[in-house]
Amino acid sequence: MIASSFWLPPNIAERGSEIDIIISYLHIFMAVLFVVWGVYFAYCLVRFRASANPTATYADAKAKTSKAAEVIVIVIEAILLVGFSIPVWAYYRSEPPTADKNPLTVRVVAQQFAWNIHYPGPDGKFGKTRPELIDEALNPIGLVDASEDPNRADDYVSVNIFHIPKDRDILVRLTSKDVIHSFAVPLLRVKQDAIPGMEIPIWFKATKTSEETQKIMTRAYAVPESAAGRRAEKFINRNRLLITMSKNGSVPAGTTLTAEHLKTLIADGITSVDLAPAFPVNIQCAQLCGLGHYRMKGQMVIHESDDYEAWFAEAGVEEVFEDDEEEDD
Repeated sequence: MIASSFWLPPNIAERGSEIDIIISYLHIFMAVLFVVWGVYFAYCLVRFRASANPTATYADAKAKTSKAAEVIVIVIEAILLVGFSIPVWAYYRSEPPTADKNPLTVRVVAQQFAWNIHYPGPDGKFGKTRPELIDEALNPIGLVDASEDPNRADDYVSVNIFHIPKDRDILVRLTSKDVIHSFAVPLLRVKQDAIPGMEIPIWFKATKTSEETQKIMTRAYAVPESAAGRRAEKFINRNRLLITMSKNGSVPAGTTLTAEHLKTLIADGITSVDLAPAFPVNIQCAQLCGLGHYRMKGQMVIHESDDYEAWFAEAGVEEVFEDDEEEDD
């Protein structure tokens, strides 16, 4: 991911810091364990080499040090699991947002290879769906006609673009209509398998808008001296379609970088540009779900509360996010 930190990507979730603590402790423990066992393995290779031990010993090992080390490892693993992981997970999973918190409830229906986002409309009621009505182009989740179910009249379906408000609990009813997928939003520290035939609730709260996240992820990149050659080609291929510009000479802010823009930057004498992901909050599938798994990605757009209400009031029948690689074609 562009502009990620060395350790973990930016955290924009209300409870993300607690998850980050667990991840940090786990990685530190595994790093120590890796070094210790590596040293012990090297010691065994030297200590028990064939030249120094020409006769094999078939008696059981009686070394107290190795047994003590195994006990220590078990104790540390138990502390990580019982003392950190289980309490955080239990707290997170046992307290879904209640009605008094006014959560935004949305259905997410995974499929090969897209995310269908189903909003219930101002009435807060989802319209009925039927599998036989599914049309991948016009009705991807099989919504019934409004004449059959009045609750369907104000429903809205988006494909691969998930709009949410900032600082509001989001309750997602997650399912799949074909195989097992995994709904993952790294910046929100969210990951949950989507199982066919099951509807699994997950919830989270974003603390920053997409624009605020974009600013956090903005980085300065050196501009190649020439618009031709391998370095320039690599610079464009790495950054095009994925980033936006931010006040760089005569290239407007919010412009997707192209080869022509690179020529303009060089002509203007710009040696460094500020780049950030055009869509900083990604939805990924974290479960191998078929040949098209690599392109099963969506974008989450996080608004201020008023901006979200304004967006929803103008939302159309369907919104489709075009994959970067499809745009390349």
